[in-house]
Amino acid sequence: MSAVAQPRSGYPIGPLVPWLIGFLCLSYLVAIPIGYMAYDSLTDGGFTLAAYREFFDDPKLRVAMRNSLLVAAGVAVLSVLVGAPLAFGVARTNMRGKAIVSATMIVSLVSPDFLLAMAYIALAGPNVGYFNLALRRVFDLDIMSGPLNIFTLWGLIFTALPHGVSYVFLTLVPALRNVDPALEEASRVQGAGALQTLRDVTLPLMRPALMSGALLAFAGSLAMYGPPHMLRLNVLTISIRESLIRLDFKGASAASIILILMSLVALVVYRRSTRQAERFRTVGGKSFGGRDTDLGWVGHAFTALGIAYVLAALIVPYGGMLVISLMKSVGLGFSAGNWSFDNYRVVFADPAVRAAAQLSITLAASAATLVAILGFLVAHVVVRSKIPARSLLDYLSIIPLAVPGTALAIALAVIYLNPPLNMLGLYGSFGILFVAYITRFVTFGVRTSQSALIQLSPEFEEASRVAGANGLTTVGFITLPMMRQTFIYTWLLVFVLALPELSASIILKGIHTQTLSTVLLDIWNGNGGLAQACAFGMTMFVSVATILGAAAALSRKAGIRMGG
Repeated sequence: MSAVAQPRSGYPIGPLVPWLIGFLCLSYLVAIPIGYMAYDSLTDGGFTLAAYREFFDDPKLRVAMRNSLLVAAGVAVLSVLVGAPLAFGVARTNMRGKAIVSATMIVSLVSPDFLLAMAYIALAGPNVGYFNLALRRVFDLDIMSGPLNIFTLWGLIFTALPHGVSYVFLTLVPALRNVDPALEEASRVQGAGALQTLRDVTLPLMRPALMSGALLAFAGSLAMYGPPHMLRLNVLTISIRESLIRLDFKGASAASIILILMSLVALVVYRRSTRQAERFRTVGGKSFGGRDTDLGWVGHAFTALGIAYVLAALIVPYGGMLVISLMKSVGLGFSAGNWSFDNYRVVFADPAVRAAAQLSITLAASAATLVAILGFLVAHVVVRSKIPARSLLDYLSIIPLAVPGTALAIALAVIYLNPPLNMLGLYGSFGILFVAYITRFVTFGVRTSQSALIQLSPEFEEASRVAGANGLTTVGFITLPMMRQTFIYTWLLVFVLALPELSASIILKGIHTQTLSTVLLDIWNGNGGLAQACAFGMTMFVSVATILGAAAALSRKAGIRMGG
């Protein structure tokens, strides 16, 4: 009688090795740069708070902090007011155009925010914006400026709103679909009307998801750089870059730490609300999708809101950008003979654009590959191992969500411009951009792999070990093949997010390391003109949308749901 093989535990090279690799990588990418920046902001030959005192004594910086908070709060509140009804309409009613609204939400989330700002500047600029020209003509207004002005805080909130609405929508839709309808039916049996049931039953169940979406919108608005740069508004991310241009590293570090703390508060509240969400689950692992309610004429209101969102977030801005990109001269407007593809020819023939495209594609592809690998390693340790310190990796991997790209770039600039790492000569090189991109997007790799591993039953891996395979062989021949589609999906998602990255690139780029987004900013700032900038922007948008379509197709195969 042969002896039954006993399952081996852990890895053949020791259970702590994968944890140690993950810990060293995340410490190098996340903890060391931010920790050194905090140390640098608190020292000047000894411990001092001088940099922080100067920050709060500077009226311009105080205004920047106030503006950042006002914009972030405004985007969060309005995102809930627009995103929550849309999520309810898509998840629970018979509104029209659900697929279009859901697709627009995903496109809005991954398309570069500065493209939307650029489009609305062309349409609602106070002097020659096409909306203003049309309004003056229609209402016979004898004014040279306005009546619309996108160069305001309200304009910034408007251009940032589609991103925020997407956060709220994509957080709420799954939660709404997983509410047990028996609870609402019980309320109606007791005599409550539809509105009372919504107020007393549905909304309380949605509160954690609603708060999560609002806080993500808040943190995302704090971190944005492109729209306030184009609208020339004074917010913290802009002030941080201005401090660096003045070589005021202490001031830039202090402002970055304050910005990180503001984001970190939102992240901590988000994590707490996510944990609280566990208490609001009505039935675990069961979906109740497909129970649409016919609301009669009220359903048309949801449809109208969906149409307004799709128009404002997608069709009007990118349609306008497409039209302008085909004009020979923006000043000649819609006149006959003013149409040409010359702007696209100029953009594609520009050596600087081709070099930037090559660099951005290489950076995005390299970062996506390493993020997918590192994300799987960290997720596997967190989900599958029993190491007590595995939660440390989980916390380290989520910190980049609270670090705006501008603040991360300052941290990397500080650490690579000071001894001993200044000897590497990385500042302004491909290497420092590569490190920044991995750090910015490592959270996506870890979270996506964690979700897939949680859904993957460990029985397959246990059977492999019972058969005598060691941990590394089991991962290589059992786990990884089953994670293949998730791995490809993660790669495509990170690639599409990294390709137009701006906030870190604008600070870390060198003369020979211009990326697509920084070249677009140069063209926008006067090197090529509005029409060429729109041609460039449309090319980026179509590229991102095409890759996103591939990611969506793969996500369906992998069983991962994108959007509503």
